[in-house]
Amino acid sequence: MDSENNKLEHFTATILSDANERSQKILEAIEKVRKVRLAAAEKEIRARNDRYIEAEIAKIKSNTGRVVSQQMMDNKRRLFIKRGEVAKAIAVDVRKKLDDWVKTDEYAAWLKDELARALKQLPAGDCQIAVTCRQQDLEMLERALFGSGRPFYVEASPAIELGGLRVDCPLCHMAVDCTLDSTFEQIKEHIAEYIGLRLE
Repeated sequence: MDSENNKLEHFTATILSDANERSQKILEAIEKVRKVRLAAAEKEIRARNDRYIEAEIAKIKSNTGRVVSQQMMDNKRRLFIKRGEVAKAIAVDVRKKLDDWVKTDEYAAWLKDELARALKQLPAGDCQIAVTCRQQDLEMLERALFGSGRPFYVEASPAIELGGLRVDCPLCHMAVDCTLDSTFEQIKEHIAEYIGLRLE
């Protein structure tokens, strides 16, 4: 009886030992599978996170780029408007100074000098010349031309607002423009060029 009990105990111990070994191997296999799956899941999560982060960074860059671009456009627009205001203010100031200057004796002397300079640029002789000026300068220019020894006529034109004169020689197809209006337009162009815009 003892022998049978011993055999039974030995058999039970063998079965339990075998069961333990198999159980341990199954647990180890499960652990390996778990580790592999966990590593794959972690890798997938990292990849998803990387894709999400890249997409968000791209979105932020794009939004930031749009904001910066819009800000730059707004700044350029404001700068252009400011430049226009500065150019107009300078032009108004120059115009006022010209309006004051044409009321002085210095302007009268300058006008006579410009007439003499213009006549020198035209062919000498008996070709009739036409002088165009402001109404206010008409008599003064007529007096200055009497001593020139050339046939002439002087006429006022509303096209000359600021002052100066224009001398034409119709027969020789030549003209000399000494108007302050032309000079003022050139000044406005120089102002516009200097501050980086074109005046309309």
